Amino acid sequence: MFSLENDVHQILNQLQQRIQTIKLTEDVPQDLIYMTFLNQCADTEITPDIVMLGFERSYNENKYLAQHYPEIAKQVWMIAETGQGDTWFLDRNSLEVLFYDHDQGEYETREQFESMKINFAQFLQFAWLLRALEHRMDETECTILEFACFENVVNQINPQLFENYPFHYL
Repeated sequence: MFSLENDVHQILNQLQQRIQTIKLTEDVPQDLIYMTFLNQCADTEITPDIVMLGFERSYNENKYLAQHYPEIAKQVWMIAETGQGDTWFLDRNSLEVLFYDHDQGEYETREQFESMKINFAQFLQFAWLLRALEHRMDETECTILEFACFENVVNQINPQLFENYPFHYL
């Protein structure tokens, strides 16, 4: 019912594809899968809580971040947003995916960003699982057993991921 897609390139191939080629700059965090995403994919809503920013939007958002929050911009790189105004980042050093709750207001310190303790490839796997759950929930109400299966598969990515995720489905 829910299964972990281990080939992230399969996920990337199913996202909205770019039409034009780009030239990445050294500003982009040097995560191979993330750089592949930027080269290959356009802005893509995987779920309402994970809207991936293609190269142009990502570059512009991070340029704004550098102009208005230069110390924070040295530490993080925006990669996605939610439908509620929250944002997803990559930590420039650890390359871990971070979540920023917009209710905190202005970006002041790195400590405001909550680590999901996963890398970008794992983030894509997780987003794909969330997409499958949302499709299932659109069809019918999930049973407790189905939701337990979902939680189990999510925790195969990282044992704390289900608990760390800032949004809750049930």
